[in-house]
Amino acid sequence: MDIRNIVYLSILSILFYSFPLYSVAEERPFSLNFWPLFQYLSDPVEGTQKIEGMGPFFFWQEDPHQKQWGIRPILSWTSDDRESLQRLEFAYPLGKYQVIDGDKKGYFALLSLFREENVDGQKRWDFQFFPFFMGETEMGKDYFGIFPIYGFLFNRYGKEEIRFYLWPLYSRSTSDGVHTTQLLWPFFSFIDGEKKKGFRFWPFYGRRETFGTSKSEFFLWPVFLRQTTGMDTDDPMEERMVFPFYLSKESKHFESKTFLWPFFTYTRDRLTGFEQLDLPWPFFQSLQGEKLYGIKFFPFYGYKEKEGDMKRIFILYPLYQREEDQMREGEERTHRLLLLIRIRSGGDRQGVLRESSLRIWPFFDYEREPTGHTTFSFLYLFPFKDEGFERNLFPLFRIFRWEKDPQKGKSVDFLWGFYKRIEREELDFWEVAHLIGVKRGKGWKTVSLLKGLFYYNLDGENVNLRLFYLPFRLHWSRQRSDVLKSTEKEFADGG
Repeated sequence: MDIRNIVYLSILSILFYSFPLYSVAEERPFSLNFWPLFQYLSDPVEGTQKIEGMGPFFFWQEDPHQKQWGIRPILSWTSDDRESLQRLEFAYPLGKYQVIDGDKKGYFALLSLFREENVDGQKRWDFQFFPFFMGETEMGKDYFGIFPIYGFLFNRYGKEEIRFYLWPLYSRSTSDGVHTTQLLWPFFSFIDGEKKKGFRFWPFYGRRETFGTSKSEFFLWPVFLRQTTGMDTDDPMEERMVFPFYLSKESKHFESKTFLWPFFTYTRDRLTGFEQLDLPWPFFQSLQGEKLYGIKFFPFYGYKEKEGDMKRIFILYPLYQREEDQMREGEERTHRLLLLIRIRSGGDRQGVLRESSLRIWPFFDYEREPTGHTTFSFLYLFPFKDEGFERNLFPLFRIFRWEKDPQKGKSVDFLWGFYKRIEREELDFWEVAHLIGVKRGKGWKTVSLLKGLFYYNLDGENVNLRLFYLPFRLHWSRQRSDVLKSTEKEFADGG
């Protein structure tokens, strides 16, 4: 027999003897581990199955409500019955297609966009693949175009209608009965409507008026500006600007003046008693008002507090920052060191800790949620959390992960499955690649070395032993051994 046949038979033997011996094992976790090429784990109690290949690059997993598979970082697929969700991500975050409750959305690199939604029982959709676009509103109006040559849109970008020809040469939009015409945007603009009039010859001169509400005009933008707002109230606001030398806002109850923007500013609200002084910004600032106080000597020290709402402190920014926020359910505190270390905790009104987190970027991240779900990860690529990155990118760089769930117990994963462990009530299961695996529960235990070189199984009073991948096993009952020992003892005692 040549070496190739011996290798084939050895692999088949290892695969065959990796499966459990008894049907009762169908109710226990089963694993098939050939790290890092292939790993399979099935947990009938939780109803989960998981396959990983080539370390973290290939994955497939399923639970009673969700299915996922992917090839990181190229693409991933998710289906969730609870949310009526189907999602395909490719080269995330460049591309994504998602369906939730019949609403469809998709994009790729911001060049291609697709959306289909139901609004009050009416379907609307739009599609874009730059420079082409087309769509249909919920009222059944179609639109299309080739940017910047020609096109028209309905109910997009906050406008009822938009039309353009050889943009920026000509465009026209309509909203709330107001028509805006642009010629050689942004230089010439004309506004016409029942409630609004205006024109613009940018940057030399322009004016706009909303009848009875506001009016504004500029000259040599952004140097000279004059604007009045709130004309339909008893406290209209007047704004004047000679940029950057002088800016002012004034009304009966409010005033703000800035000299050499943005350095010197004084603001006062006579109704609330609020006052703020920047002298010069951002190095010195003081503010005070109703239940509000703050002082800042940047970058050495800063303090800001609004009673019953929030508190902010920094010392030698960005060396240390502290944030406190009062919420309806309790309060949240955050400490930051050098923008790399973040410590966050949240508690209820009685001071009981409900959630906490510690992140030292890019080394590790620890988080405990209000539900008690806790995770710890070593090597955390980005200083923020994102579900898409968690599915597609984070596992490629995560060396170690520990997880605790009040319902599902604990789990550990090191080096993408080289060492893994699951602990929960009446179960303790751990493996080191394909080298050694131990499973134990109430009344049973299994130990395996090299997938069958040594295999020991204890199930109640029954014991099975297999050595050297041999096609047979030794089987005996511990109860029978105990009876035999008792009989031998009685015989030795002369019974």
